[in-house]
Order: sequence, then C-alpha cells, then structure tokens
Amino acid sequence: MNLFNEDSFLHSFFLSAGGFIGLNLLWIISSVPVITAGASTTALYYCALKLHKDRDISIWKCYWKSFRGNFFQATTVWLGLIMAGGCIWLESRAVATMPMPMAGVFTYVIWGMVLLLIITALYIFPTIASFENKTRRLIPYALCFAAKKPAYAICMAMLTCLPMYFTLVDAQLFPVYLLVWLMCGFSLTAYANSWFLWRLFRPYFSDGESKAETAGVRSESDQYVF
Repeated sequence: MNLFNEDSFLHSFFLSAGGFIGLNLLWIISSVPVITAGASTTALYYCALKLHKDRDISIWKCYWKSFRGNFFQATTVWLGLIMAGGCIWLESRAVATMPMPMAGVFTYVIWGMVLLLIITALYIFPTIASFENKTRRLIPYALCFAAKKPAYAICMAMLTCLPMYFTLVDAQLFPVYLLVWLMCGFSLTAYANSWFLWRLFRPYFSDGESKAETAGVRSESDQYVF
C-alpha cells in the first residue's frame, strides 16, 4: 500500500495542511498594511466557507477574487469598526472620572457596546463574503444572523477569543502559540467558525433564485458566488 498516492490519508492530510498554511500566510501578508485587514478577513472567510461547500478549491484564485471584489465595502466596514472601537475606548476613559453610581451604570452600557461590537465583527465579514447588500444593511443582517442561532455566536466567540486570550496570558508558551498563529492559526479559526456559518447561510443558497434575491444573496451568475 502506497501511503503517498492521491487517494491516501497522508496525501489528503498534507494537501489540506498546505492549503491552511497558504491561506494563513495570504491573510497575514495582505493584512500587514492594517487598513486592508477588512478585505483580507472577508477573503479568508470566503475561502473557508467555500472549503466547507466544495471541499477542494484554488486558495490563491478564490482569495484574490474575493479580496478585489469586496475591497471597498470591506475596508469601509473595517474603518467603521475601528472608529466605533475608538469611541468606546474614549467613553470608558470618561466613565472612570464619573461619580458612583453613575459610573457603574455606564460601565454596563459600555460592556453592552463591546459585546455588540464583537458580535458585529464576528459576523459582518463572512456576511460580506456571502451576501450582496448595501453597506448600511450589513450590520442589521449580521446581527440578525447572530440572533437567529445564539449558540453559534457563543461558540464562534469562544473559538476566536479564547485562543487569543491564552496566547496573551501564557508567557511560557507564547513562542509556541505565536508559531501556531503564524503557520495556520487564523485560517483554522476561520474554518472552524465557518462550520457554523455555512450551516447558518446554506438555506439561503438552496431554495432557488427568488429566495436568493429576497435575501440579497449573490446569484449563480455572479462572479463571487459560492
């Protein structure tokens, strides 16, 4: 038995590992300018979702197709999220100077805003990758998807935030965590999140053109379709 023939487990494993490493490197390189992080994250989720649907794709072609096609919208959204995060941070600094109990009330408000921002950030870039809508409608769509399956939102938040938390707090294993992130951490996180996202999005792609048009889903004739 040849363990390295095209039908073997090892061949499939190394092929998949190479795809995740390549996708991870594409995301890191294209996110270096920071301002492009929104477009690169959208492209990352586009590829991750297509992997769940089609299994075998051209990472390079799919990534850059989504990156170019969604660049302006994703960048606009990314800059908006940064501005919102900055406003929340400034508000938290102002709360520290408030007297009690007003400071306590505003602290809960700020934590609510942080939670809303995290949920929006988790869903909005996969939504851009999957659906064709005007920018002003993206946040309501993203929040609707999160509200539709709250358990999915919790799992995605844990998959995204917990590894980052352990990376930052465990100084002894930080080099190991860093190596994993640089090799395949971001692409594996996106792929794990996309397991939930694809099950959430899939009904909008399976009921024909009329439902797709209602939901704003890209049709089969669109060049960015799944």
